[in-house]
Amino acid sequence: MVTTGDRPCWDENVCVAGNWVSLPKLCMCLCETQETNVYTTGQSFPFITRFNFMQEPIITADCDDEYLVDYMFDLHGYLILKNAIAPEDIKAINHWIDDHWAYVEGAAEKGPRESAGQWIGNVETHTYGGADGLNFQNIIESGEVFEKLIDYPAWIDRVRRFVNPVNGLSIHENFITIRGKGGYIGPHCGGHLPICYMTFRQANTGDWMVGQINMLMALTDIGPGDGPTTLIPGSHKARFPHPVLANNSGGMVYRGDFAGGDAIGMKELYMEAGDVAMFTDTITHGSAKRENDGYRRNVVYRYSPRFIRSRFHYVPSVGLLERLTEERRQIIQPIPPRMPVPVD
Repeated sequence: MVTTGDRPCWDENVCVAGNWVSLPKLCMCLCETQETNVYTTGQSFPFITRFNFMQEPIITADCDDEYLVDYMFDLHGYLILKNAIAPEDIKAINHWIDDHWAYVEGAAEKGPRESAGQWIGNVETHTYGGADGLNFQNIIESGEVFEKLIDYPAWIDRVRRFVNPVNGLSIHENFITIRGKGGYIGPHCGGHLPICYMTFRQANTGDWMVGQINMLMALTDIGPGDGPTTLIPGSHKARFPHPVLANNSGGMVYRGDFAGGDAIGMKELYMEAGDVAMFTDTITHGSAKRENDGYRRNVVYRYSPRFIRSRFHYVPSVGLLERLTEERRQIIQPIPPRMPVPVD
């Protein structure tokens, strides 16, 4: 019988053929019978096989089985943290989006990637190329709930450990992303990239050295047809670029002419509001094209070592730095600017 110790860390929700099946946490285990059923408190689900269940690196946010977490993250390159964000925080973030919906569709149109977007205080609207939808970049400037996400208890200790404490932390990019029908992100990244923050382990010692770790937070349920994030498990260790990238500028970073979900080997990640996908940016990933009406809503925070500046070089406002706790300030401004002392 397979267990995860005295308290099971695997989550009770399993997606089967696009449907969420609720499995009670109590006494959850996998049966080693020939039928490989999942049994929980005397209930049998014959349509869930051992393979269906174990291929999903889904853990509860408070899982304390460090060996299990390390093993699954090392193997797959990603984890899904169930119910990681408190409902009141999800509500507050969605309320901010609703208040600024005119920037998503309407008069306040987004600008192209190479030009300035619309500014909302210190937040800028942005798109990577159009099909990806609208991003609200530098969202940490938008209030308390976004500041709270900087060192959210459900993931910050794991992020520190995977980046490695000796490297400190910074946030490379932080944004809300809104994507409507027809929108997608193309396939990009992979273990083959010679980019300084596309690392995973220290080559000589095997110590954790994740150069960029993404926290993709679901603000709404994301299922089939909703344009879910897609990735290729284990591709963070690939020595060769994905076939669709191999013919694109020597297998470098990104290909935007079709959806990531259409690339061979991609797996769709289905999530519920409050879940968080935690993955190394080195993994080959993208998203499926959204087929359903409505919009996909996510927040993304990307963590890197402290010496890597923010992606678009947004300078923290004085007001933000004054509001932040010391711990959060060290992540947002890990290396304060050095300037000469003014002379009277």
